[in-house]
Amino acid sequence: MTRQEYILEYTPFVLYSTVGTGLFPSVMMAQAILESSDKNGVPGNSTLARIYNNHFGIKADKSWLGRKVNLKTREVLNGKTVVTGDYFRVYDHELQSFNDRVQFLLRNKRYASAGVFRAKTPDQQATCLQLAGYATDPEYAAKVISIVVKYGLEELDT
Repeated sequence: MTRQEYILEYTPFVLYSTVGTGLFPSVMMAQAILESSDKNGVPGNSTLARIYNNHFGIKADKSWLGRKVNLKTREVLNGKTVVTGDYFRVYDHELQSFNDRVQFLLRNKRYASAGVFRAKTPDQQATCLQLAGYATDPEYAAKVISIVVKYGLEELDT
């Protein structure tokens, strides 16, 4: 699936999941593309997305009561990229992943504290997500913003 095809297929999920939340659909779509891509950049084709319907790389911490799977993941710790194993949430359907991404952000106060829901632009929201610790990659916000711009995802925010 190309990125354009992914955008067309998952736009309804993004729009449905973000209504009334203060979250930018453009940022959510860019995150889904980034997080669900395989090593060749094909969105929706990572093992986590393709088999376990998790399009956002959301981990299964001790608060998660649903199914989970242990997979290898790349993290940036102390400036170095390491590969480690961790538990991730498993969903029965992709829409659950999109809805849960929103609930995950709403339930974890660190996202509100970092300004995710007060952001006035997609760029600000991506930066706030990174500041809140959504991902360990120090370039995470820049990558999300780059995808928003490259694919004109701002049109989802209107």
